[in-house]
Amino acid sequence: ANTVEVANAVMDQLEKLRATLPAGSEFIEIYNQAPEIQASIDELTQEVILGAVFAVAVMFAFLLSVRPTLVTAVAIPVSVLAALIVMYLQGMTLNILTLGGLAIAVGRVMDDSIVVMENTFRHIQNGEPPRQAAVNATREVAMPITASTLTTIAVFAPLTLIGGFISVMFLPFALTITYALLASLVVALVIVPV
Repeated sequence: ANTVEVANAVMDQLEKLRATLPAGSEFIEIYNQAPEIQASIDELTQEVILGAVFAVAVMFAFLLSVRPTLVTAVAIPVSVLAALIVMYLQGMTLNILTLGGLAIAVGRVMDDSIVVMENTFRHIQNGEPPRQAAVNATREVAMPITASTLTTIAVFAPLTLIGGFISVMFLPFALTITYALLASLVVALVIVPV
């Protein structure tokens, strides 16, 4: 069960029971993990957002252009949202491991989009009309970025094969990264050229 939800539900029930106890009776909380877990999740969420902001800032520093930066930066929220949707459909929750997976994936989800954007820009500089440049550039790099993404996913694939308690710990982490990277590949091949 979700530790934070269980702890909050227990505290709610204790408040209801408190009214039924004789005067002078009290409950003493010995240990409650919920505040620590919630604080960790909040901090990790903040780190994911900061990571995304820094990634966009670094990309802007190299491209020195707002439009390509924004087009490429679309990969972050779309990929994360797609990963969250798939996680939700599988019944996965946001926790320290899945947020950690998203934090790691945020740095990588822009890579494929950057390659497509840069190649499209090169084709435009070579005199192709923008629409044709987007199509030709995407076709040129489709196989290399697919291979690159699948290679990165392959690094995390063995974590899905581990059994026992370790599987419970690392399976959501590996799946979160996999979903985000697959979504980033789709974004790079479909959304960025558009």
